[in-house]
Amino acid sequence: MNILYISKLDGRPWIGPTYSVPKQIAGQAIYDNVFWYNLCENGKPEGIDHLTRWRDLEYYADLQKYPVGSIRSLPEPFSHPELIVVEQGYPFARDSIRKEIHNSEIPYIVIPRGELTDSAQSKKKIKKALGNLILGYPSFMKKALAIHCLTEQEKIETSDKWNKKKIVLPNGTDIPEMRNKKKDEQSINCVSIGRIEPYQKGLDLLIGACAEIKQNLINAKVKITLYGSDMEHKLDSVKQIVHDRNISEIVFFKPAVFGKEKEDVLRESDVFLMPSRFEGHPTGLLEALAYGLPCLATTGSNMRKEIEAADAGWTADNDAESIKNALLKMISDKDKFEEKGKNARNLAKKYDWNAIAKRTHDVYEKLLKGESV
Repeated sequence: MNILYISKLDGRPWIGPTYSVPKQIAGQAIYDNVFWYNLCENGKPEGIDHLTRWRDLEYYADLQKYPVGSIRSLPEPFSHPELIVVEQGYPFARDSIRKEIHNSEIPYIVIPRGELTDSAQSKKKIKKALGNLILGYPSFMKKALAIHCLTEQEKIETSDKWNKKKIVLPNGTDIPEMRNKKKDEQSINCVSIGRIEPYQKGLDLLIGACAEIKQNLINAKVKITLYGSDMEHKLDSVKQIVHDRNISEIVFFKPAVFGKEKEDVLRESDVFLMPSRFEGHPTGLLEALAYGLPCLATTGSNMRKEIEAADAGWTADNDAESIKNALLKMISDKDKFEEKGKNARNLAKKYDWNAIAKRTHDVYEKLLKGESV
């Protein structure tokens, strides 16, 4: 198949699609003839390294090379591809290319990466409802050949009003070589890596849960470190909540980590925390599983059922009470960390990029032929 991928990524290192989209397309390039058109010219200063690396890919182009921002300006056969895959939708909702895709006869699939779930739509609900109406977003989704969800949970939480045809094909991950490091068996070092955004990332829920069982956490020598960028300027307010709830000796904050530094953090931690209210298919969680970290994840992480089935950690509803109970269970299960960590790594192995790309090729081909998937 000739597949054209459309995205609008500026390379910022703290955005999940910065990593998952290139990996997804690279995997697909093994099975299909692909072209990645990224509607970005200069990007953000923090993202230049990623943009520079992407420009070395033979199947990549952005607005520096094709500045018109139109499918028709692309080289053959990608000016008339067999299939267009739209990575998210809101980032270029106002760009003319979206209307071009909508009005063309070329079949397209949208990967909303959690944008359409009920939880995501409830954030700034009125603004999104008006924006959807003005931009014609629902009709764009409805005309798509299918909505490509990343998890079964995302599929469940994505209303049929967007599109009744939904498929599930996950993100993938690389499985690192494991190197055992000596850890402090007397303490429990928990880590969360992601944007400092209290609502979506559920940091307010985590803090509330910790405050309820403060003494239990202290007795178990639990240390929770939140690594993340303050791109939404919420860090000071979250720190204030931690201070006000009197849990500064439990919850700590550190700047975002990437690359080798991030690998070291994962290798040296005991548990990975993801208390999110909503996600697409979080690459950070997949990476933590791949490093053999048992994970405490909420329903909003979109991997609750998988973690439960694999016994790869602990799970909770999207509320502080349930997270509190999961933390208490985590403490009582300290002697099971090694076993759960092995289960976590085995779970991650199911998300090999190559296997996912082959499955994606087969599903997309069936969709184009009108066959059931």
